[in-house]
Amino acid sequence: MMPFLLANNANLEQQLPLYVRCAGSHEQREIDRLSHGYSIHQLFFTRRGHGTFRLFSGQEYKVSAGMALLMPAHRGHHYRPDSSEDTWDLGFVAFGGSAADDLVSKLGVRPSESEAIVFHTSNFEELWLKLEGIWHLIQEGGEHAYEASRRLYDLLLSLMEGEHPPSRSSAKIPATALSHSGLQAAVQWIHDHSSERLLLSNVAKAAGYSVQHFHRLFVASYGMTPQQYLLQLRMRRSLQLFKDDPAITVDRVAEILGMDTSYFIRMFKRTYGTTPKKYAQTGERPKFL
Repeated sequence: MMPFLLANNANLEQQLPLYVRCAGSHEQREIDRLSHGYSIHQLFFTRRGHGTFRLFSGQEYKVSAGMALLMPAHRGHHYRPDSSEDTWDLGFVAFGGSAADDLVSKLGVRPSESEAIVFHTSNFEELWLKLEGIWHLIQEGGEHAYEASRRLYDLLLSLMEGEHPPSRSSAKIPATALSHSGLQAAVQWIHDHSSERLLLSNVAKAAGYSVQHFHRLFVASYGMTPQQYLLQLRMRRSLQLFKDDPAITVDRVAEILGMDTSYFIRMFKRTYGTTPKKYAQTGERPKFL
């Protein structure tokens, strides 16, 4: 999951023709915005489960795993999972800017109409990786606003391409699709083995890449190295461990994460601006969250 992040780039929103306001993913619950909608455009991606979007006009859109939905700005809408027993994993990015309306119309929605649009994507994993890359840029701070804008544009172009794939009879699987498939496997490997002392060579091997090619592909997709990604993953998990068990020791958290205690303390302070001991004792909210 990618917890909701609000981009710290308000001072650039008037300058950028296309900007990201927020991004994230979570287990979606019911949201009611029927009266006013949202102030800018929203793009949703269903990773698992299924749900229903309903517009103020009464129009309904059913979405399930592998599908995307574009909700134009100021459209009154309501959405919820179709079943309280099933998990609806929903990713999202909200965006605006002087070029946003034109891009939205190119995707098939006219700003003057009260419609949304559903995409049956043929390249969902590629789109999800691009969404994750945008989220990681927001997490790193406002200095990446221009790069986030470029990646958002790339995401929207990929959405257009995925909605209109070439015929199967003549199409070959593009090399980029194979690359993203392997990259997704590598990211899953990192998540599954995040508490171990991972070697980059082993992760690259699991994805079927050389170390050099894997490193280049990962940085291009996520805006950070695999080592930085793993560190952020461990830091976020440490917060959850402290939250789940207030009595847990710093040594124990470091052990669970597969890190030396001194290194864990140093990285925690660098990431959150406070020591893990102080956070564990006081519950002080890290200043960068």
